[in-house]
Amino acid sequence: MTRAQFAYRNWTITPDLEPDAPPTKHRFRCLGEDDDGKPCGAESKECAGLEDARGWAFQHLQERPEHTSYEQVLCRPWVMRPGSFL
Repeated sequence: MTRAQFAYRNWTITPDLEPDAPPTKHRFRCLGEDDDGKPCGAESKECAGLEDARGWAFQHLQERPEHTSYEQVLCRPWVMRPGSFL
């Protein structure tokens, strides 16, 4: 029989800012509606920089001036860090 001993400890979750962490990815999605009332749903490609993703929103607005609502979709790596034992 194998036995294991567990201890309780505090954990903290924080953004992973280590050099080898996956990059944060930005995307913008249009929340506007087409003429028939259907959601547009168009979105930018995933971008490493926020400004590139925001640039897509301005371009989309030029093509569809009535689409003025957007949401940012952000994918950021996080990591659990062990703290003190309870």
